[in-house]
Amino acid sequence: MPITVPQLELDIAHVCNLHCFGCAHYSNYTLKGLIPFETGSAWLTAWAARLTPRVFTLLGGEPALNPDLGRYLVFAASLWPDSRREVISNGLFLSRHPDLFARLRDTGTVLEISLHSRHDQAYMARMVEVLKTVQEQAAAHGVKVHVRESTNYFHVAYRGAGPGMRPFAEGNPAKSWQVCVNKGCITLHQGRLWKCPPLAFLGLIADKYGLHAVADWRPYLAYDGLDLTASDEALAAFYAAAEEPVCGMCPTRPNLIDNLDITTPYAGPAAGAPAPTRPNAPRPFRKVPVRLDRSRPPENTSPPENTDPPENTNPTEPPCPE
Repeated sequence: MPITVPQLELDIAHVCNLHCFGCAHYSNYTLKGLIPFETGSAWLTAWAARLTPRVFTLLGGEPALNPDLGRYLVFAASLWPDSRREVISNGLFLSRHPDLFARLRDTGTVLEISLHSRHDQAYMARMVEVLKTVQEQAAAHGVKVHVRESTNYFHVAYRGAGPGMRPFAEGNPAKSWQVCVNKGCITLHQGRLWKCPPLAFLGLIADKYGLHAVADWRPYLAYDGLDLTASDEALAAFYAAAEEPVCGMCPTRPNLIDNLDITTPYAGPAAGAPAPTRPNAPRPFRKVPVRLDRSRPPENTSPPENTDPPENTNPTEPPCPE
């Protein structure tokens, strides 16, 4: 009998069309690759015999770049018809799936559109039309859509950038867990369950930049999550676990930033930071109605004081960052 768990998410694309520094999935570093339906559906089938998530999420990268997105929606609904199912997208490539809103309606899947910058004018201009189209299609098909103000939840989990990335390793995993924005974001990757996206996809970024040879990364690259042979007791304990030694990879204080440019790819170590950013104060995560006018002046235009936020005692708020 499958056990009920709070949440499960699956990246069906590592590639992304945006370049948001602080992406928990490292997609700003032009990672490549899609998860073919045959591969992902096999992972899902195997784990559906073990667990039933209250919330199941398809995301990326950008999931709309995977031509199998519609098949994933239908398959997830067949596995977990009583779960809340959602797909998180930046919205810019939904037009590649002409039947997407019909699939969302027929499967009862929620579409979550993430807003990633309130400063990149080129991006914001494109999003005006995206949100207008989403609003029209959602109304025509009776699909539930949420717009996620993700702009204030880019939490950089490492020092430096690209090949110069290093773990924080400040020696206090409990404090790192306290300020973590990826609590409860259990990720299905390579057929295994991982505590969070930064750990799940660390191997991909290590492959890209040769980080396997960096001694500082070895304790975190050694983490390999949970496989299907785990007992029900081990599976329940995995979901219930709070801080672990690997949490020490991440900072013990908020490392939130605003992205001023999310359309320019990372140009390599000679360019320094991947794109202009600025510090950002911790703010509540918001889901907002679809709104077309994104031209209002940005909030919090002055750098915040570096203060600790209160502990997030509810792992479902904010939702897992993309």
